[in-house]
Amino acid sequence: MAGAALSLFTDFFTDGTGPAYLSGPDDVINDAQLRNFASLSAFYAAKKEVQGGSQIKDVILLDDPLTAGAYLPGEKASVSNIQGATTLTANWRFVRVPITWNEQEVLLNEGGGENAMFQQYKRIKRFKYQQAYTSLFNKMERFMTAAASNANMEAATGTDPYSIFAFVTSDGLAPSGFSTVLGINPSSKSAWQNQNTTYTASTPFDTDNGIIAGFDTISQLVVFKRPPSSQEYFSDDDFRRMVIFTNREGRKDYMKAVRANNDITRAGPQDPAYGNPVFLNIPVVNNEGMDDATSFSSGSPDYIFLNMSHIKLVFHRQKFMQVGTPQVFPDQPDTMVAWVDTYCNLVCLSRQRQGYLQAS
Repeated sequence: MAGAALSLFTDFFTDGTGPAYLSGPDDVINDAQLRNFASLSAFYAAKKEVQGGSQIKDVILLDDPLTAGAYLPGEKASVSNIQGATTLTANWRFVRVPITWNEQEVLLNEGGGENAMFQQYKRIKRFKYQQAYTSLFNKMERFMTAAASNANMEAATGTDPYSIFAFVTSDGLAPSGFSTVLGINPSSKSAWQNQNTTYTASTPFDTDNGIIAGFDTISQLVVFKRPPSSQEYFSDDDFRRMVIFTNREGRKDYMKAVRANNDITRAGPQDPAYGNPVFLNIPVVNNEGMDDATSFSSGSPDYIFLNMSHIKLVFHRQKFMQVGTPQVFPDQPDTMVAWVDTYCNLVCLSRQRQGYLQAS
């Protein structure tokens, strides 16, 4: 009987639709989740890319071949075939979370007829998914804002996806401990460096050297416009796909800087708050993961300008949040586990369209 009940729940788990059960009057308040998922929300909104292959690769153009030039009529031409493509490479990273249940919790939640039994099964399944997805999304969000680590991110033997800080640095070069970023050396490829400047942390509201002045500088550096013709060969970027990430203190300081000028930047009559602060219509977002970033020290928060058209969270087309077949633990025959498995990595396609504003 016990085995039949466990098998019945396993069939229910396998045949059910999983996350569809996350709504309804039985929802459990989830205070285990992070305060926000700013990174994942931005990457998902920017259209996650899905592909296969043994590695994640793309070809980019970082060097002007310098083959154009003026000439005189009848002058001999010197022709060379420049192989100017640069290939960036990222390894797949593997992230998984188990959903487990055992015979006892299934049996002890039975009773009251078939309809009541399946309502209990529904509640158990929903809670199991809630636990697993909480752990998974918390972990993924933390990965996105982790300190850059060559051993964990760039190395082929690493285990972690790249983070934002692997691609956007305070000096525009490779992070500390890195010689390459996605296999490309930014010291020898200047176009593979992100934009960077500073603001004066001791006088953050100063009009010439404060936060807003720093925003003015970075915003001009990360915009690229196409020429008037042959536009299909160029990238046109404006602020529609950008977001500015900082920590809670940074967002608060930016709001204070705007409030200091509120004779011309009013959010609303008699309301001192700027509920959704923006700069050039770019949202200034407090990213909870950046509250733990060591570079964002108290009293001098930094700001990351991300162009979401050129930084992608890539998933494998066959391994995107895939729920596997329930299996029995060999040494725990009363316990079942189903793994939620994901192959992914964060990839930056253009570093010079990203910006870092550092407090100094």
